[in-house]
Amino acid sequence: MSLLKLSKINDEVWVHTTYTNIDGYSVPANGLLINSSKGLYLIDATWNVQLAEELLRLIEQNFHKRVKKAIITHHKIDRVGGIQALLNSKIPVESTSFVAKLSKDAGFSQIKPTLDRYPLFKVGKTIIETYYPGEGHTKDNIVVWLPQYKILFGDMIFALEQDNVGIIDEANMNAWPYTMQNLINKYPDAKVVIPGHKNWGDFSLLPHTIENLKNYRPV
Repeated sequence: MSLLKLSKINDEVWVHTTYTNIDGYSVPANGLLINSSKGLYLIDATWNVQLAEELLRLIEQNFHKRVKKAIITHHKIDRVGGIQALLNSKIPVESTSFVAKLSKDAGFSQIKPTLDRYPLFKVGKTIIETYYPGEGHTKDNIVVWLPQYKILFGDMIFALEQDNVGIIDEANMNAWPYTMQNLINKYPDAKVVIPGHKNWGDFSLLPHTIENLKNYRPV
């Protein structure tokens, strides 16, 4: 199986999925690639430098242009692990000051904290909105919303086939359901919902995530 694939959502939005081995299991992580008239925008940097380098090569081959900017949605390795490959390619990497600080604490520096002041920006005709809904999978997790396409992406969202809560070493299990309700209230017209891992779907992923969290029982 390939460790990297690009999946088309529409003419401007693709999902990049990269795989790594954790405890003998192949674990996928999703991110976004947004193909605007003003350049390519990458959401999240894959698990590691090698995968990020492969992703950048694949993007170059398919789109014949470079990534203009990257956004990181939280500080853990499935989002930020390949950041050095982006920096080596002179791609600016941005997020909130919270993500930047926790990423630096985790050994991943040089994220520009621009999203605090400019959480929503327009590139060509494409609007990209970032939003911090509250603590969940991590303290700093943000989502990306593409209002023209009603596409919502976030790593605190569970795929429908996921019936457990995954890795929760830094999760706020008490706040997480409220964070999800915040997303439900803010994006009631979301049509395509892309989780951080596994398969994407529709709005039903949001209430499914809350149900998953309600069923969680600490060992």
